[in-house]
Amino acid sequence: MAGRFSYRSDRPYEVEVAFISRGRTVATWLFARELLLAGLHGEAGEGDVRVWPFRRPGEPRRVHIELSTDDSICELSVRASELTPWLEQTAAIVPPGHEGHYLDLDTHLARLLAGKC
Repeated sequence: MAGRFSYRSDRPYEVEVAFISRGRTVATWLFARELLLAGLHGEAGEGDVRVWPFRRPGEPRRVHIELSTDDSICELSVRASELTPWLEQTAAIVPPGHEGHYLDLDTHLARLLAGKC
């Protein structure tokens, strides 16, 4: 199964991973971009999403991502050499620490109050 990471400036704190099988998205997970950034260098996250770096001798450095629910666990493994440039691209869109400047709280609040969330 393949995974596709995506990032949007109107949702600056989160990344989405879409799981694709036979050309169709079969599941998606949303979690904090901050977890991926921290997980490049050490263990990050508690609960449903955990991220940590991993390396076997003679192999490229990887980042493991564990997604869990009450009854199942999914482990992803991504080459750090692929994840790092992608995270750099997200930082070029919305620099870490500046996410609040990209939120449209009025629109989100109006949607919430209208029951559209």
